[in-house]
Amino acid sequence: MHRRRAGKALGTFVAASAMLAIPASGAQAYNPTGGTLYQLGSEPCLKGRGNCAVYPKSAQLPSGRLVASFEKSTVVPETGSADKQTLPVYKSDDDGTSWQPLSEVKAPAYISSDSKYAKYTSNWTNPYLYTLPQDVGNLKQGTLLLASVVSGDDYYYKEHKAADPNWTPSNDGDRKDMAIALYSSTDDGATWKILNIVATGGWQGGSAGATGQNIANANTNKQVDPLWEPYLMVYKGKLVCYYSDENDYLGFNADTGVPTPDPANDTATDSLGQILVHKTWDGRSANWSDPVVDLAGLTQDMGGGKREIGGGRPGMTNVVRTTDGKWMLPFEYWGGGANTRYVIADSPLEFYKGSATGTDVASLPVGSGSRLLARNGSPVIIRLPGGRLVYNAAGSGNVWVNESGRSDGTWKEYQTTSQAGYSRNLQYVEGTGRIAILNNQGTSTLKFAEVDLGHSDGAYYQLVNRKTDQVIGTGNNTNDANLGNGDVPDVVLEDPGSAANPDTQYWHVVTEPNGGTTLLNKSGGRAAAIWTGNATAGQRIGQWVDNSSTGSWNLIKTEDGFYKLQSVKNTNLYLTGTADGAPLTLQNAATDGSQDWELVQ
Repeated sequence: MHRRRAGKALGTFVAASAMLAIPASGAQAYNPTGGTLYQLGSEPCLKGRGNCAVYPKSAQLPSGRLVASFEKSTVVPETGSADKQTLPVYKSDDDGTSWQPLSEVKAPAYISSDSKYAKYTSNWTNPYLYTLPQDVGNLKQGTLLLASVVSGDDYYYKEHKAADPNWTPSNDGDRKDMAIALYSSTDDGATWKILNIVATGGWQGGSAGATGQNIANANTNKQVDPLWEPYLMVYKGKLVCYYSDENDYLGFNADTGVPTPDPANDTATDSLGQILVHKTWDGRSANWSDPVVDLAGLTQDMGGGKREIGGGRPGMTNVVRTTDGKWMLPFEYWGGGANTRYVIADSPLEFYKGSATGTDVASLPVGSGSRLLARNGSPVIIRLPGGRLVYNAAGSGNVWVNESGRSDGTWKEYQTTSQAGYSRNLQYVEGTGRIAILNNQGTSTLKFAEVDLGHSDGAYYQLVNRKTDQVIGTGNNTNDANLGNGDVPDVVLEDPGSAANPDTQYWHVVTEPNGGTTLLNKSGGRAAAIWTGNATAGQRIGQWVDNSSTGSWNLIKTEDGFYKLQSVKNTNLYLTGTADGAPLTLQNAATDGSQDWELVQ
């Protein structure tokens, strides 16, 4: 191969004015390490403070704005209880790199004068935001929808506070008139109206470890019949709402999937079970369809010849289309064995035709070096443009990517900058091609971050070494070197075009929020970073999740148009490629061309 050799020692570096901002992923803002969306203060909570602010979810609008909502169960000062509780909505107009409060969505009773909504005085939890991808009946494409769990007041909280004003709750209470409501906004989330009630339940009866225990005196029959966790999707011109249902059902029709309610649902002893169901709506009719079972769980013997479905409490529906024409539904399951599972169906409306308890997510195939898919509940799968699938669950801060998008495809593990957490949300961001992550951490702290998983928006470059004419590559590895390369740094010099995966030789040149530049690989979005994190001479470079707000490198332009990549952590050291096929290292300044790079878009 023809080589351009350095014919002379390089001239003096151009000073600070030569620090160059290469077009950074189309110049979008970038904040991989993120920050705090919401932090609970000293205000009293209606339940345990450790889960007073939870369950963040987000959506993106046609304008590019991101919106997010979450449960904030602080005591309403005006009422001293859950009455008049609202759901906060936050916005990000910079692709998820910062967030600000936008609006509060009131309970149905306080957003409408219609008497049918009067009993729903609290807009409580489990918000799910969804932007309509097409017209559905009277609802226009681009309309922002919010499905949430609404209720009456928390009688358990009120009774305990009345008996002892110093009482402090440690868990959920007992709300009346649980239901799932549907709201809409046509002004990017600034104002809201109530559309209808999707489905109704009864008394809450505790939850999150207190199911069937935290019962209010007003709940005379000690009922536990709440609804939870709506998930919205459009399918064949109709809006589908999936949710978790703790009403009591004797079984379901094997042909239609419609469950059979227990006639004594409001009075009989509860099984404490839960099933997954969905309803559909055409956007015009007064009512939603009958519920259809998605996951029935185990059948339980209630005595006296009565049996009910819902054993094992399957919960937290997600639904995603795969590239081989199937539909995947991951869910959590607390009936023993694997606590995070999935089912596959030919139609997203006919999951009931498959297994009633699903298959362990740990049975899905993974790539070399990747661990099995995380468990511990609250699984989320999203589909990226082109069909790639991304998965996470509460048991890990990492995500798993299925490059093929097939239901039988292989999953590869990638690190993120967002720690493990329950109900962690993944949001593909149109305009950057990155993933925004929302997560509850610690004592009711909601954090945000973003992660690049490759193939994101903006210009990519080959970085050609002046001494060797070779380019920076990864040895065909796409994920973090500790996961995909046996825990060995993998950033090396390679002949251009020699990689089996050509994308591994291309890099985003991205400016970090606190200055400095990072190189993000096209194949998996991993950063070319100092492997040990210690900026000393001789340290090797490996690809790793971008977990720095200052970047790894300063770009310094030479007098003859090349660039040097100076270490941010130690400005005496530079990114160096000494010979054909050599691993990239940090070295003191050299004049032989090994530290000079041509950026070729």
